[in-house]
Amino acid sequence: MFTSTILRAGLGLLASTRLVAAESLNLTLTFYPDEDNTCSGDDSKAISFSTSSYPLVQSCFNLDEIFANNSTGGVRNSSSTSTSDRGLRWVITNSEAWDPNGNYSHVKYEQLDPTGRDDDDDGEITWSSRRVNIYNGDDCLQASSPDDEEELLPWFSWTCHSSEDDHCRTVPYDIKSFFILPLDDDDMDGKCLDFALYGASARSLPHTLGALVTTMVVGFFLL
Repeated sequence: MFTSTILRAGLGLLASTRLVAAESLNLTLTFYPDEDNTCSGDDSKAISFSTSSYPLVQSCFNLDEIFANNSTGGVRNSSSTSTSDRGLRWVITNSEAWDPNGNYSHVKYEQLDPTGRDDDDDGEITWSSRRVNIYNGDDCLQASSPDDEEELLPWFSWTCHSSEDDHCRTVPYDIKSFFILPLDDDDMDGKCLDFALYGASARSLPHTLGALVTTMVVGFFLL
């Protein structure tokens, strides 16, 4: 009886530790309309997506789908064989502020290192466990510039943890979608990406991520 009580207590502590770890690994993207000019503007107009899940496959989210209809969150299966409790779960904050005609050109990216560090021993920002890309087109595709139909506007990417004091960014367009991909050790070669800009070419991307992004750019990508 005594041993089983200790075992149950130990399992409970382990579960609690895992919960704390999951919460500390939250990824949050907060979008601000262009009229605020900064992420420190009127928070009543800001809309946020937050998750502590890690999808097994890449997953694309359109802003006009996840923030519409006063949404509070959702779940997406991580693979065709997954049950709902294993899917990518997310929480929406302030969806009632969503403006389908708004220009969401500011984004606050938060994915802090669970160890509490902003950088590694060499002073470089540490790798995160997810990649995040943002796009000006629906379905995580590049759309053309309103001033030049032949010019594809760039997309931006993070694979670094965010720092405590510098995670607000402005892009030259209305953000329409974002993409989340889990990273493993094989992807973590060299420096991580901190709001890196990319165009139609993915030549500068490392290893298998280059092939993946090339696939996305030409429009063939798995959900």
